[in-house]
Amino acid sequence: MLTSFTIAGFDPSGGAGILADIKAFEHCKVYGKAVCTALTIQNEDSFEKPNWLPWEQIKAQLQVLSRVRNFDFIKIGLVESPQILEKIFKWLRKKYPEAFIIWDPILKASAGFEFHKQNAVSWRKLFGYANLIMPNLPEAEFLGISNGSPRAAILVKGGHSSASQKSEDLLFLPNSPVPIKFTSKRIKGVEKHGSGCVFSALILANFAKYNDLKKAIRKSKQSMQGFFENGSGKLGVLKCSNA
Repeated sequence: MLTSFTIAGFDPSGGAGILADIKAFEHCKVYGKAVCTALTIQNEDSFEKPNWLPWEQIKAQLQVLSRVRNFDFIKIGLVESPQILEKIFKWLRKKYPEAFIIWDPILKASAGFEFHKQNAVSWRKLFGYANLIMPNLPEAEFLGISNGSPRAAILVKGGHSSASQKSEDLLFLPNSPVPIKFTSKRIKGVEKHGSGCVFSALILANFAKYNDLKKAIRKSKQSMQGFFENGSGKLGVLKCSNA
């Protein structure tokens, strides 16, 4: 059974975090499992606060799941701090040294709540643990990785750009200054809660299926087009399966 694994926060609206990730995995016909890092108080329109789970509870979840299944495809989303992220990374790399790991660095909720204001150096030192890092434009600027990194592939998501009628994502492969461009139609005036979570989860599941990063990104962008075009208000819906 092909499985993808997410480590992220719980969003009761279902638009972001582990609930959104599991739905994205299922959309790709990949079975999903999850570890929770935070119980958040939010809906699709507003974010009140995160209730962070301590490392010992996160580790206990990892341990019990690892007893019955290995995880080769892993996504990490919302975490409390660089220190917690480092503990997660080290645990995963010790247990699954060959796993493909996506880190989606969530620094600010779509409703505006800021999770992290620490010095970017604390986050940058962890880049080497991930295979793919997926910041949006403000996150890439904060982390100082707008032009890639020698230690991991970087996909800079262009949804926050105000330029043109196209949304352009840039994939920087390690030690390559020339990005690979992925473009899609920009839907003006449409903002969907949790779109970054959904996109990264789709890429992980599609990479698990095809073992081809560029193909995984292309297929995921196709699904995201439907996500932005469907749903109610700020909640998007993944429609047609991309099996």
